Amino acid sequence: MPQLPRIVNYPHAPNFAALPPDILAGDGAIDISMDGNTLLTKGSAAAVTVAAPGAANVGRRRRITTGSDFAHVVTFTGSTLRDGTTGASITWTAAAFRGSSLEILAVDATTWNVISMNLGAIV
Repeated sequence: MPQLPRIVNYPHAPNFAALPPDILAGDGAIDISMDGNTLLTKGSAAAVTVAAPGAANVGRRRRITTGSDFAHVVTFTGSTLRDGTTGASITWTAAAFRGSSLEILAVDATTWNVISMNLGAIV
């Protein structure tokens, strides 16, 4: 008689609650100590920084999106942004429209890889 697949019952279902965005209403740094979303809402072009991931943050995923109609500039310290082209990049400049977004993943202690981008320019 063939063996039936083993059924595993988990005592609790995972809780996939909505993750509200961190609001960044001025210039500043994005907190990379946890996965999450950052909404840029400054009433003029914001100057935002993202630190290198560091060993403790490998695997972190961050989403950055714009909530105001300005060309916000996100600078990655130490040219740590990789977008699939030759060499590392240092900035993402959002298009001057709400909804520009960038999703990044820390793949090692010194590198953020671009997972997806909607509008804007990486240099």
